[in-house]
Amino acid sequence: MSWQDAAEILRTPFFDGVRPLLQKLQGGWPTLEQLNRMSREVRAFNADGMPICFAPPREGPGSAVHYEMGIATSGEIPTRQNWHDLFNALQWLAYPLLKARLNAQHVRMIREEGAGKGAIRSAPRDVLTMFDESGIIVASADPTLLALLRNFQWHALFVERRQDVVDNMRFVLAGHGDIDAAAPELDHAAADWLNNRPHLDDSHNLSPLPLLGIPGWDARNESADFYQNSAYFRTGRRQT
Repeated sequence: MSWQDAAEILRTPFFDGVRPLLQKLQGGWPTLEQLNRMSREVRAFNADGMPICFAPPREGPGSAVHYEMGIATSGEIPTRQNWHDLFNALQWLAYPLLKARLNAQHVRMIREEGAGKGAIRSAPRDVLTMFDESGIIVASADPTLLALLRNFQWHALFVERRQDVVDNMRFVLAGHGDIDAAAPELDHAAADWLNNRPHLDDSHNLSPLPLLGIPGWDARNESADFYQNSAYFRTGRRQT
């Protein structure tokens, strides 16, 4: 999909978190030089304090092991001109502390597992990758709202307490996904959360969230009936 074809999609609330970054790109694919200039502006570093640098992919092994180890040892992030790598770069610019912590956790696990086993991603690394690729940060000081989310109480959360959600919850895509006044605070909080959970053993440590139910993210959810779709707004986890 070209940048022009994606223009309408990029205007949706899903991308509000990186809106200022997208505006800096002025409606076109950024060069690596542009991305690196933006990286210097936000002072993005890896866990060892090396400046992050977006670079063309190198020839040779391209596994996740080499990718993560390369970032840890040199700060260099292989970046192609595609949507996946662009939003990975934007995530590094918006959440440098969180991204550095994700990379450091990957590297620690790879080293613990050994070079051979590290080539096959373990369950904890799968969970880290799941968050990195499709995670969303939910910020709220109201524990009752967070409890409704964790317990799949979608009608109670998004219908009965809709105004509380609008006033007291914030949803920010963190997967190859606000860089505003609150972004550094969210970055610190998310990095601390991950640092305090060095082993996310399985996906049960993350709470599913149906994005189309977030107020303002889809016009259809203005109707309470929208939340009756149990195929999307599921009632809980399957037991294994």
